[in-house]
Formats: sequence, structure tokens, C-alpha cells
Amino acid sequence: MKVQILHKYLIKELFRTFLPSLLCFEFVLLLGFSIQLLHKGLDVPGLFSVLPYMALYTMPHALPTSLLTATVMSYGRLSADNEITAIKVAGIHIHNLITPVIILGVFFSILALYLNAEVLPRSYFKVRQLQEKAVKRVLATHFITAKKKIDFYPYQIFIGVVESSNFKDIVVFEYADDYIVSVLLAEEGEIEIDNDGSQVFLTLRRGEFLRPDSGSSADSPTTGSFEEAVFKIPLRKKIRHSALKYATLTDLVERKEEIETELSRFDGLPNNPEKTIKRARRGMSSVGEKKSVVVAKLKKAERSIKKSRSKISKQEGSIKRGKFNINVYENYISVAKGNIKNLTTEEESEENIISNWTPFGDSMEYKHERKKEYNKNISLINKIIKKEKRRIKLAKRKIKISQKLIDEANENIEKLSLDVGELNFSKGELEKEHSIFSEQIAMAEKQKMKRELSINIHKRLAPSLASLTFILIGIPLGIMTRSSNMLVSVGISFILILFIYYPLVATGLVVADSMGFPIIPSVWGANVVNLIMSGLLFRKIMKL
Repeated sequence: MKVQILHKYLIKELFRTFLPSLLCFEFVLLLGFSIQLLHKGLDVPGLFSVLPYMALYTMPHALPTSLLTATVMSYGRLSADNEITAIKVAGIHIHNLITPVIILGVFFSILALYLNAEVLPRSYFKVRQLQEKAVKRVLATHFITAKKKIDFYPYQIFIGVVESSNFKDIVVFEYADDYIVSVLLAEEGEIEIDNDGSQVFLTLRRGEFLRPDSGSSADSPTTGSFEEAVFKIPLRKKIRHSALKYATLTDLVERKEEIETELSRFDGLPNNPEKTIKRARRGMSSVGEKKSVVVAKLKKAERSIKKSRSKISKQEGSIKRGKFNINVYENYISVAKGNIKNLTTEEESEENIISNWTPFGDSMEYKHERKKEYNKNISLINKIIKKEKRRIKLAKRKIKISQKLIDEANENIEKLSLDVGELNFSKGELEKEHSIFSEQIAMAEKQKMKRELSINIHKRLAPSLASLTFILIGIPLGIMTRSSNMLVSVGISFILILFIYYPLVATGLVVADSMGFPIIPSVWGANVVNLIMSGLLFRKIMKL
């Protein structure tokens, strides 16, 4: 019965300090975030719309600090008023002083876990929906239909009309976390990336500065205008998977299991995915250069083959026309020979008639004239025959030349076809090599994603334990300080949190994320340090 009364007393004493501390720290954190967002350009109506979500963001940070402050202050007062000594004298074991508060710490750790795992991701998503509504409202207000969207964090660029390198109807949103803090509108502009790829130059013309308005007014308040301005947007060196913060802990675990299943298909996963990606990209670049050379040669060979085939087609047409002409010329010769035969027959017949019916003197003279006419006609026909024979000879020579050209073209096609086969084989091998590098990059990217998912999973889990670890530190610290002064408790809390815990958390995340250190010791290191400190402090007070 005494123990139950003591437990109720301890919990009541803790809550008497915890609730004001929680409200105080929540207010301080909200005030700090609000001032930052107002300085970045967020208007007051917009600030009030996101305050509920900001309160959720700050809750996991305020809980451990408030619990540490309340624990140090409560046990400090109990120690200062000698109540702990009285409890010991009453025969109540010291673990009865600790157990209820530790159970309370477990409860708050579970609460923080629920907030980090389920509530905050949904809250982030709600803020994103508010952001998208604000974007659509601004675009609709200015009758802009976005044809192109470009993300250069923390800027988001919407383009209404794309004409070569010139863009028209441009809207630029600047974000602070998930909140739109300023808007730029411009009639036209260009986007250029500098040579070293470290920043983007955004040139805007005939524009104005706007601030997002969460009210129902159709016109957003103008804060400035310009005729032409150039904005420098620094490019981040590392791309973050920002969508992960919208995923719940369950989603992260499921996604990690999917990636592990996909990775199980691969043998011999690389130890350093980042180096693998860089090496594979260099290989892809080299393969790409070789492939471009092969493709250029292949196109040249294919063009030559096409040209040769066109040449063959042309020469075949020439041969066909030549053969047709030879037939025509031979027909002409045949007709001419027939004409000679007819003329000869006619001449012989005419001579017989003249000899039988015409006087001798007249017949000789007529025969002479007739013979002269006959010889003239025969001579003309022979000239025609010779001409046609020359044309036949010329046509045959052209056919022979065309056939020779066809043979040369066929030989060239045969040679080029062999070259094309070799080039296609080389191209296929290079494509296989390229696909191998692509697969290596995909595999390494999945490894990186798996690691990032693991980091995010532990980032959700590790802070939740902070409530319990701070209570474990706060109990012996309160007993040792023997002070119920609020300033002393707050000072101890700030020293432990600002100078020990959060630097360790930040360092752990940096080394896990950037330097490839093991995830569990990096992310959980701060809690481990807290547990070690609490163990040392408990050991010390047990000797008192």
C-alpha cells in the first residue's frame, strides 16, 4: 500500500513539473521556427495554417528535454527535502523510487515512436498538400498552364510555354522546408548551367515578386517588380530522397524488404556502392564514346551500301535500256536489210520489163538512171545500217561498263556488309557492356537506397529511446544536485542536450550518411552514451 502511494506521489510530482516544461519548450521551439519562416518571407496567415503541423514536428524534440528537466527537478526536490532519505528509513527499497518513472519513460518513448513512425510522416504529407494547393492557386490566379516543371532545391520552376531555349510564362517557387516563402513571376526567361555544374543561372524578364497568400483573395500581394534579373541557384552536390519523410515506418520497412528481395538476385554485391557507381559511370562514358565511333562508322557503311545499291539500280536500268535499244537498232537493221532486198528485187523486175518493152536506146538511158537511183537508195540504207551497228556497238560497250560498275558495287556491298556485320557485333558487345554497367549502377543505387532506408528507419526509432535515456540520466542527476531550482534543472537539460546529445546525434547521422560508417552505432551512439552516463551516475548514487 505504501509503495502504491509512493508511486502515485512520484508520478504526480513528475507531471507537476513536466507539463509546464513541455509547454515552455514547445513554445520556445515554435517561436524559433516561426521567426525563421517569417524572416524567409512566409506571411502571417500562412504561418498560422502550418502552426499545428509545426507543433507536431517539435513534439519529439520537446518531450525528452521536458522529461529530463522534470526528472532532475523532481528528484532534486525530493533529495533537497530529504524525502529520499525518509523513504529509505521507512524500509522502501530505492528501486521503488525509480521504477514508476522508468515505466513512464517507456510510455513516452512508445509515444515518441508513434509520433516519429506514423503521425509526423502523415503531417509532412498534409503540409505537402497545402504546398501543392498554394502552387495551383498561384498558377490558376495568373492563368498559367505548366508545360514543364524543373526542381532545383529549394526552388521549383514552372514553365508555361517552351520555345527552343526561350521559356515564357515562368513561375518560380522558393521553399523553406515544405513551405512556400516567395514566388517569382516572369513573362519570359532562360535557364543555363555553368561549366562546372555547381550552379544554375536563371534569367527572368518583365517579372514581379510575390508572396504566397493563404486567404481567399484573387490577387497575391506584390512585393516588387523588375525588367530583367539574373538569379544564381546553387546545385546541391547530393540528391536526397525527400519523399522518404512522407513514408511511415511500416512503409519504410516494407520498401527495404522489397529492395532486399531484389538484391538477393545479385551475386557479389559491392562493398562500396558509391565507388561502384562512379566506376560504372566512367565505364559507361568510355563505352558511350566507343559506341558513338562504331555507330558513326556503321552509319557511314550503311550509307555507302545504300549508295552502292542505288548505283546498281541505276546501272541495271541503264543495262535494261541498252538492251532495249539494241533490240530496236537490230530491228532497224533488219528492216533496212529487208528494204535492200525489196529494192534489189524491184530493180531486177524493172530491168526485165525495160528489156522486153522499151527500145534499146531508150532502155539503156533509162537503165542508167534507174541504176543510179537504185545505188543511191542502197547507199543510204547501208549508211543507216552502219549507223545502227555503231549504235549497237556503243550500247554494248555501255552495257559492259554498267555491268562492270555493278560488279564493283556488288563487291563493295559484300565488303561493306562484312564491315557492317563486324560493326554490329562490336555495337552489340558495347551494348552488353553498357547494360552490365547499367545493372551495376542499378544494383549500387538499390544498395544506397537500402542503406538510406535503414538510416531513416533507425532515425525514427533512435530518438524515441531518448525519453527513457534522459529519465535514466535525470534521476541520479536530480538526487546528486539536491536542488529544486527550475533554472538549475533547465541548465542541466540544456547542457546535456545541446552540448552532448544533439552533437552526437548530428555527428552520427553525418558519418552514417556521408562516410559510410555502420548505421546502428552511428545513429544509436547518442542513446548509448546516455545509457553509459546513466549507469555511471546510478553507480555513484548507490554508493551514497
